[in-house]
Amino acid sequence: MTNRKRVLVVDDEDGFREVMSSVLNATDEWSGIGCASGEEAIGMLAKEQFDVVLLDYKMPGMNGLNVMQWMHEQKQETPVIMLTAAGSEFVAVEAMKLGAYDYVRKEQVDINHLPVTINGVHERYLFRKEKQRIEQEEREREKNAAAIKMFGDTVVSIGHYVNNALSVLSMSLTEDERELSEYVPEPKREKFRSAFQQLHQEFSIVAAGVRSMLNLSSVVTKRMKHTKNIIEVKKEEILDKELMEREAESRWEEGITRNSNEQ
Repeated sequence: MTNRKRVLVVDDEDGFREVMSSVLNATDEWSGIGCASGEEAIGMLAKEQFDVVLLDYKMPGMNGLNVMQWMHEQKQETPVIMLTAAGSEFVAVEAMKLGAYDYVRKEQVDINHLPVTINGVHERYLFRKEKQRIEQEEREREKNAAAIKMFGDTVVSIGHYVNNALSVLSMSLTEDERELSEYVPEPKREKFRSAFQQLHQEFSIVAAGVRSMLNLSSVVTKRMKHTKNIIEVKKEEILDKELMEREAESRWEEGITRNSNEQ
């Protein structure tokens, strides 16, 4: 299937690598691509896109931690499952510091459970990416919200000032029209009334524009609150998933400690 996700299986043991790749290739979701050294893995990671890396620690030349260090320096975010040997719990700890999502002791690998492990790691990776995306959206929203709020406050302040000024001017205009009409000769009164009528209409147009501006500011504010509510719901969903991820990491750390004590 062309839509299967790709797993880079890095191990210098030909038999182990081929078995892991075969198990993945037998699934509908995953495709295993093998390589035999850390140097080869770096070359492939530099040129191709993979969804998960299954990485052996102990290899001639560059070991698994060296590969992870390179990935860290290159800002390669492909999730890694580190394969370790018994008594190598310190390797798991170092791998975790470099960003590994999980570790598996090679002698305890369950080939029937391998696709499940890889799928769980990939889902955690997608969750982290989604979390980063939402957090970035939240930062952008807060930045835009601050700018929009400042603009809205300015619009409201100016709008109320202009509205009050227009009301005063309108009343003054009406009073002036009444007082001045007594001094306008009869032949000119029609033109006089027409001129003041036009002024009143222009005042009404300006006042309507100010009201529209204030209404628009109110609509934008309500829309911002609605968007904020949607983001808050998404953040709650993220927190629920984050709790599950922390529990998984806690189980990982407990497994490292338990395996170390068993040695």
